[in-house]
Amino acid sequence: MSEETHDAAVRGPLAIRLAVLVSGVLGWLLNITFTFCLTPNYMDDIVGSPTGLPIAQIFLNAGGGAGGTAMLFFVILVQFFTGASALLANARMTYAFARDEALPFSSFWSKINATTGTPVNAVWLVVVFCCCLNLIGIGSTETITAIFNLCAPCLDLSYVAVLFAHQVYAHRVQFIEGPYTLGKWSKPMNILAISWVLFISVVLFFPTTRPVTATNMNYAIAVAGFVGLFSLGWWWAGARKKYTGPRTQDIMLLVDTTEPDDYA
Repeated sequence: MSEETHDAAVRGPLAIRLAVLVSGVLGWLLNITFTFCLTPNYMDDIVGSPTGLPIAQIFLNAGGGAGGTAMLFFVILVQFFTGASALLANARMTYAFARDEALPFSSFWSKINATTGTPVNAVWLVVVFCCCLNLIGIGSTETITAIFNLCAPCLDLSYVAVLFAHQVYAHRVQFIEGPYTLGKWSKPMNILAISWVLFISVVLFFPTTRPVTATNMNYAIAVAGFVGLFSLGWWWAGARKKYTGPRTQDIMLLVDTTEPDDYA
């Protein structure tokens, strides 16, 4: 996504920082609000709600039938837009990896539609793949739950993988800092981020209830192992011979570098 952003070296990190700050503050306020909505017997009244959704029961308790339904509608709307933004990001990442020849059949997935100027093939790959994943839930709740439980730790680990590689190879590879840097706080913050993600990822792979049975076991670790083995297998099978990193030079020559303010 940063490849399509003006002054991405500054605006990309700034957007991430603001997103974390705003989400953290609003999320904290939301949790405080929900805490005040808990009843003395919330484990039975809310967690054990006949709706199957504790958050829906909180809305119903606070706003009644009409008000609760209206609030739940906005939650569903937010979920829709979240899914749309995730689809957009996933499609762009798929296109980027295909463009860099890191995926099977990269030449097909990296094609740009002449009419729309967008990677339509990559978008449809993501759409079909996600639909197929959701169909798994029809046959096995445990399997689809394991896949969903994989999202948070895998995203976190993908973020810190870059930080970890930077710390390991800092003395072997020349690293040129961009205009947006933490300066002397860079290394301590990187180490803190890596430590936290490693800790929370282990926690997220744990089962949520005890005693652990075949039904309530968190199988996300098994799915993660499969994804990791498949990725490593594909890398050693041939991707390592083609993938050399982002190939953006030709694209950047085609991007209009005129800032919006210049049109005024």
